[in-house]
Amino acid sequence: MAGDTRAWARVRFEGTELVGNESLHLSQNAVDLAIEEAKISFVQNWGSVDSIVIRCGDGSRSQPVSAKITVAEGLHGDRWVEGKAVPGHQLSMMNLDVASAIANGQSIALFGDNIFTRLDLSEACLPVGTQLRLGQALVRVSEVPHVPCDRFRSRFGAAAFETTAKTPRLRGVYLTVIEGGEVALGDAVVRA
Repeated sequence: MAGDTRAWARVRFEGTELVGNESLHLSQNAVDLAIEEAKISFVQNWGSVDSIVIRCGDGSRSQPVSAKITVAEGLHGDRWVEGKAVPGHQLSMMNLDVASAIANGQSIALFGDNIFTRLDLSEACLPVGTQLRLGQALVRVSEVPHVPCDRFRSRFGAAAFETTAKTPRLRGVYLTVIEGGEVALGDAVVRA
């Protein structure tokens, strides 16, 4: 499963509009089963950067093989610095297998998260304040909860929205950048 999921995560987004395909939205039962299956793949002590997504200011997505993370900008080139730019959540990270389960074949770029990894992002594994190395960058798990928004609901359906809204950390985590640095596909994601 890991190889197929990583391959899916690296397929370039070719669309011009970030809209979901309603015919691929899963029922509540299907979401629950897919997420339970995804949890089998979670790794607890280390992970790797399996996908990087930059949300460009024009609304498009870029999926580079490497990128620069900075305290001031988060992921260099990401629209975070142009929009909310709230310190404490410069980056967002989601579990790759959960994303794949929810996407049901749709592009990883629809999520709007920056970093995807197979690391277990649960509170038990990564409490608030946990420091991680993402390649050369040092980040900290933010206290700000990463909850789904209306775009998430429209892209992935009501069942995915409700499940991620009521189950902490399935939607992922926000990360506070402590030290910038380069990050690339395959780089380790480990506790600092």
